[in-house]
Amino acid sequence: MKNKIKTISIIIFISTLIMLISFGGQKAEWKGKIEYENGVKVIKNPREPLYGEIKFELEQDLSIGREDDDNYMFYRVRDIEVDNQGNIYVEDMSNYRIQKFDKTGNYIQTFGRQGQGPGEFELPMKIRISETTGNVYVKDQAYGIEIFDRHGTPIKGFKTKKSFSDFRLDEDGNIIGIFRTLSELSYTNSVCKVNPLGEIVETYAEFPYNMYMRRTPEGGIISAVTGWEKDLLLAKIDNQTFVYGYPEKYDLSVIDKNGQLLYKITKDEPFRKFPAEKRGRLKEMNLGDFQPFYYLIITDNIGRIYIQTNKTWAEEDVNIKEVDIFSKDGYYLYKTTLPKNTYVIKNGYLYALEINEKELVKRFRIKNWDQIRERI
Repeated sequence: MKNKIKTISIIIFISTLIMLISFGGQKAEWKGKIEYENGVKVIKNPREPLYGEIKFELEQDLSIGREDDDNYMFYRVRDIEVDNQGNIYVEDMSNYRIQKFDKTGNYIQTFGRQGQGPGEFELPMKIRISETTGNVYVKDQAYGIEIFDRHGTPIKGFKTKKSFSDFRLDEDGNIIGIFRTLSELSYTNSVCKVNPLGEIVETYAEFPYNMYMRRTPEGGIISAVTGWEKDLLLAKIDNQTFVYGYPEKYDLSVIDKNGQLLYKITKDEPFRKFPAEKRGRLKEMNLGDFQPFYYLIITDNIGRIYIQTNKTWAEEDVNIKEVDIFSKDGYYLYKTTLPKNTYVIKNGYLYALEINEKELVKRFRIKNWDQIRERI
C-alpha cells in the first residue's frame, strides 16, 4: 500500500512538473491585429501590453553639476545628448552654451557663447549629434541652426524660413523637423525635410496646433499655451527611419528618410476628459473636451519607442513619466515609469535632469536592461 501511494505521488509530482515547464515555455500571445489601409500596414495594439508592466531597475552611477566650478554649473538645462563614445552634451540654455563631458563626467570643452556671430547663440534650445560625422547641431531660437564639428569648431550656421520646434538628423546630414506656419489666428505644424543649406525641400505631413489665439480690438494678437495642447511630436528610430505622432488619436506614423510611410502603430485607448476643474476654461481656449493621448516620444538605441502618456508639468506635481514601450516594428510590449526629466536612453543607461536647489545631470545604469525584450 505504501509503495502504491509513493508511486502515485511520484506520478503526480512528475505530471505537475511537466505542466509547469510547459506553461513556463509558452509565449505570451499578442492580442492585436494587423490590417492594411491604402496599402499601408497598420499594427493595431490592444489596450494591455504583451508583457505587462516592467520596472526599470535604476542605479545612479554619475552626477554632473556643482557650484564651485563654472564649467559644472548649469542654468536652465533644456536638452541632453550622448554620442557613440559616451560623451555627454548638456544644453545650458541661459548660460548660452553647450557643455561637453566625457563618460566619467569630466569636463572636456564648451561649444558656443552668447552672441549673433558664427558659433554663437541667442538662445540655444536643442542638441542633435550626427551619428555619421559626429557633428553637433544646435537649435538656436526659433529659426536658427548652428553646426560644430566634434571638437567644438563652428562649421556653419543658417536660418530656416519657418520656425521649428524640434528636429532630427538622417544619415546624409538632412534635417527632419517639425516646422510651424502661422495663418490668420491658427498654426499648422508640419513634418518637413531640410537640406544642409537650410532649405525646406519636402513636407511629409501637416496637423493643426490648437493653441489659443485671439485678436485684440487694437489689431494685436493674444496667445496662450497651457501645456494641454495637441502638438506634433517626432523622434528618430535609426539614421533612416523616423516616427511622428499627433496625439488627437493614439496612433503613430513611421516613415523613412524620404518621407515614405512604412507603417502605422495604433493602440486601443479610451478618450480621457480634461480634469473637471479645468474643463470649462480649456474648452473656451479651443482645446476641446479631451486630453492629448500622449505628450512625448523618445526612442532608445535599439529602436524601441517610448510614449509618455501623462502630463508632468510642475502644477500637477507629478515626478514620474508614465510610459508605453513599443518595439521597433510597432508592437506594444510594456507599460513602465521613468524619471520626470528623462532625455536619453542608450546602451543600458538612462540620462535625466534633476532639479532641486541646483540642476544636476544624472546617469543611471539600467540593471535589468538585458531583460527588456525588443520584440514579440
